[in-house]
Amino acid sequence: MQRWGNSLAVRIPKAAAEQARMGEGTVVEVQFVNGSLVLTPAEPDEMTLVSLLKGVTDENIHGEVDFVAPVGKEAW
Repeated sequence: MQRWGNSLAVRIPKAAAEQARMGEGTVVEVQFVNGSLVLTPAEPDEMTLVSLLKGVTDENIHGEVDFVAPVGKEAW
């Protein structure tokens, strides 16, 4: 174990991570089972338009983007 900010971190050997089908960025569930700490890959949430739109806020939404000049009768 090593300190990582105010938390503790554990390094997982590459072979163990591969066997558990985990890699950098894998989201894990942390459970305590009979006094042991158990890490398992989290099941991905089903991505739907509704679930994605719930993440949109006034802080992370961008304004209109204009990539090219109007062509033909697009602009009146």
